[in-house]
Amino acid sequence: MASKRTPFPRPLPIGWFGLARTDEFTEAVTTVEAFGREVVVWFDGEHHHAVDSVCPHLGAHLGVGGRVEEGCLVCPFHEWSFGADGTNVAIPYADRPNRKARLGTYPTMVRNGLLLAWYHPDRDVTPTFEVPQRITDDMVEVGRLDRVVPTVWQEIAENSVDMAHFKSVHGTGQVSPIGEMTMDGPFRTVRSEQVFRSARGDFPGTIESNSCGPGVGIVHFDLMGRVTQVSSTTPIDDESCRVRFTFYTDGSEIAGKIAPGFAAEVERQFDQDIPIWAHKTFLTVPALAPSEKPIMEFRKWADQFYAS
Repeated sequence: MASKRTPFPRPLPIGWFGLARTDEFTEAVTTVEAFGREVVVWFDGEHHHAVDSVCPHLGAHLGVGGRVEEGCLVCPFHEWSFGADGTNVAIPYADRPNRKARLGTYPTMVRNGLLLAWYHPDRDVTPTFEVPQRITDDMVEVGRLDRVVPTVWQEIAENSVDMAHFKSVHGTGQVSPIGEMTMDGPFRTVRSEQVFRSARGDFPGTIESNSCGPGVGIVHFDLMGRVTQVSSTTPIDDESCRVRFTFYTDGSEIAGKIAPGFAAEVERQFDQDIPIWAHKTFLTVPALAPSEKPIMEFRKWADQFYAS
């Protein structure tokens, strides 16, 4: 009999979250599942905008038949037009717009190949931090991973400080110490030494994992060359997330050779974690070993991303 896990005891997190990679928006109007709702992403010719899917006029879905004209999003039902700030700017059968008709909007930014949207349950709360740009033009993309995972962001992110599971779940050669963890507001950096498996045997490497709030991560793997992973973890609802990894190299020949196999190993390990996340219960007061203090330090940092 399949187990039923206890629901995670916190609401949706606050922060910047990836709606998709920028090159995945091939249409002018696209619908994305995020934050327990459907979000419509539209392109005005220069910038992408993210809005709630429901037209405030009579409730049509703006992502089903909606179009872009003259830099505005046009509803498919009665052709009301909305500007980038969500306001109604034109009604084809009226001499003036309805100033009370306004779409719910999400601040957006493009960083590291992702279109990010700011989520807070209170729409009046503006973004409190920015995600830095870490992918440069000379870096080369070498792989992608996309998964829908039946768990919440915090369970996924906690693995970065759970060093013991790398041996028991993923079969690494030893339990490595976590090394250095620093936290600065919404930013967190974890540096650790790890042993990686390959066709030629195990070899040591260094991991620097940089978290930008709950939704975005930049991980540098220094092996025989540098591989950088951009991660995006976006809540679909309060029980599942969409996870995207994009892998880059520094452009060196040796990094290019090891990167595909390394990305495949990251994918293997991630897929091994999914059944555990899908069935585990989040314990607010876990029984920990002495070496697992960083787990509670991570949880204290994570507390800032919840409105209640």
